[in-house]
Amino acid sequence: MQAVQVERFGVENLKVQEVADPVPGPGEVLIATEAATINPADLAIVTGTAAPRFPPEAVPPYIPGWDLVGQVAGSADGADNTMKGARVVGFTNWFRTGRGTQASVVALPSANVVIAPDGLPSAKLTTVGVNGLAAWRGLADLNLSTGDTLVITGAAGGVGGFATELAVARGLTVIAAVREDARRDARALGAHAVARVGEEELGTVVRRIVPDGADALLDTASIGAAALGAVRDGGRYVTVTVPPPPERDITVTRSSVRMDTEGMTTLVAMASDGRLHTPVAAEFDLQNARLAYEAFANRKGRGRIVLTCQNT
Repeated sequence: MQAVQVERFGVENLKVQEVADPVPGPGEVLIATEAATINPADLAIVTGTAAPRFPPEAVPPYIPGWDLVGQVAGSADGADNTMKGARVVGFTNWFRTGRGTQASVVALPSANVVIAPDGLPSAKLTTVGVNGLAAWRGLADLNLSTGDTLVITGAAGGVGGFATELAVARGLTVIAAVREDARRDARALGAHAVARVGEEELGTVVRRIVPDGADALLDTASIGAAALGAVRDGGRYVTVTVPPPPERDITVTRSSVRMDTEGMTTLVAMASDGRLHTPVAAEFDLQNARLAYEAFANRKGRGRIVLTCQNT
């Protein structure tokens, strides 16, 4: 198989090389990859900025990648044999396993894979993997009720965009905290109001919309403590990065992405029938992974950079 290889840190050192196909272990399926998204965590793996979070068993050369879409080509004992031949969406938590998806053939636990309907192109469908699961987990950790007011920072981004659409679908009142150039995108995703970030404290802007503060805030843009002012006393705050110290009886939680079969199944269904937007900015053949990473490092907007494989 061909795989993205990180022998030395730095995008300029990225290689695509021929390596031995993985052998699926007990409970695992073998997937012929069709598409895999490049995510911020992948760039951090390639550059080495995430090295302190690498699992002990991960040794170079590393293969990055957290999600994929492909066809199940085989399975080992204990795996779900009914998946063979099916088109699937898969996920791996790289910081726990060190096993990436940016390769033409990948082995994953069958529990980390869900069957996907035909229709949506694989390059679009793969974007719901780690980003969609992060949004799903963040909303689950907030545990809000219909009608509650939720501020989402980075509401037009990879995680924030999915969180916005999921929250609106659950009947929450969403205030999108975004830059001025993302206002239109946030509105298109269903946000009820927009709080422009950059010129004033977020709390000041949000409280013009809800004077007592929002019931909760999901921080997908790593704003941190500066975002707490947008939350009412006794409200809830969830971040996907390092949580700030709590204040005013606000419950502060860090949300960690993980496989959730119900969540992934729902995300795949919503993306397939158009209830989730899955923008792709550019597609690159796996052989051109270095160019893809360079494009990702310089990208703007919500569209994703996707690696594609032509398996025969």
